[in-house]
Amino acid sequence: MNNIALRFMLPSLLGMLLFLTPIPWGGHLTIGIGVVTIWVRALMGDYGLQLIVGLTVITSVMTLLGTVFRAGWILQRRWLKDLFAVPLIWLLLRLAGMMFGLIYLFQFGPELLRSEGVGGAVYVGIAVNVSAVYISACLLLPLLTEFGLMEFVGTLARPFFQRVFRLPGRAAIDAVASVVGASAIGLLITIGQYDRGNYTARQACSIALNFSIVSIPFSLVVATVAGIEHYFIPWYGVVIFTCLLAAWITPRLPPLSRKADTYKTSAPATAETQVISGSVLKEAWHSALQRAAQSPDLREFFAAGLSNLAFFLFSVITAATALATIATLVVFHTDVFSWLGYPFIVLFELVHLPDASAAATAVFSGFLDQYMPAIAAQGIDSAKTSFVLAGLSVCQLIYMSEVGVIILRSSLPITLLDLLVIFLLRTAIALPVLIIGAHLVVA
Repeated sequence: MNNIALRFMLPSLLGMLLFLTPIPWGGHLTIGIGVVTIWVRALMGDYGLQLIVGLTVITSVMTLLGTVFRAGWILQRRWLKDLFAVPLIWLLLRLAGMMFGLIYLFQFGPELLRSEGVGGAVYVGIAVNVSAVYISACLLLPLLTEFGLMEFVGTLARPFFQRVFRLPGRAAIDAVASVVGASAIGLLITIGQYDRGNYTARQACSIALNFSIVSIPFSLVVATVAGIEHYFIPWYGVVIFTCLLAAWITPRLPPLSRKADTYKTSAPATAETQVISGSVLKEAWHSALQRAAQSPDLREFFAAGLSNLAFFLFSVITAATALATIATLVVFHTDVFSWLGYPFIVLFELVHLPDASAAATAVFSGFLDQYMPAIAAQGIDSAKTSFVLAGLSVCQLIYMSEVGVIILRSSLPITLLDLLVIFLLRTAIALPVLIIGAHLVVA
């Protein structure tokens, strides 16, 4: 076996073991990157909150220097400029994320912001744990993307993805990484592939907004929070069917259908247009070896991983904590979503879902944060209604506290209005399927 074959097989095998292979750990199934995340979280120890709040301070100060004071040493370095010279809305979100974190850490200011139900839920329950995931995942993500695995799997999956979803086969890797790892892992893969010229704008947007599916571990957490963990297998089956149906429909409708089928780079790097005589397996092997021959050395590997990590830590986490805090306040401490959900009370009563008023309040809350519909389900006694709300937590897919921030800060040609329209489309597709599923599964 030659060196190029080994450069494809060894890193790709390690990547599959870390990101795509379920393993038993601590009495339950997880994946290798999940174990690494546990170790990272243990290293953070009791200082996770301080590290997150410190990160928000650094991010906000650097953003002030780059955006307001136009510091030359930031603007003259492309990677620093991309991170810290931002539009006004992102500056304000970062400042808000810093302020909310400082209020909770030092316990001053409004009681609601320093409470465990708001500040604690966002900065300890969400930010610390999510950061541990991405510190682990970002550094090792190039194992999936840089050594030929995407080319190999993409070629094999090409006929199915092209025929059903009108997408390249390599999108299968994005989807699998999301399902067994985390939704933003698949999203980061998609953004990277678009930047390299492997996806057109339409393809990248369709993949990002349909295949960055919430992971299996998180789905189990959602089911447990909603109190339907004993229905997990049939519930997850309904969820996957719903997500696939939405992935089939939404790319055929505006705004995704109107995205340009053009590449970001002038010379697209994709190998999917090449056809090698012989079997599909032979073609997949050839494409993988071509990519492996151009794979990064050790320094380039870690540079790519650190670039992924810097994007998440500085571009995402501070704004995401701000949005998650705002989401918690709006959903659980105002009547806004009660008003928005009012028309659904009649719908839920017509289809015989109990606690229709409480369920209707949660329908649109997932746009702010993915946890919101599942948290709302905690206070509902009906398993059928909880089945539907837990399904929305997963199937709506677009939530501003993480996925929305990553997308809007990325190079993908997607606007906030696009995100809102696609969220509404996915909700319209998901609700009837989840309601039918609830009536079929729950006695």
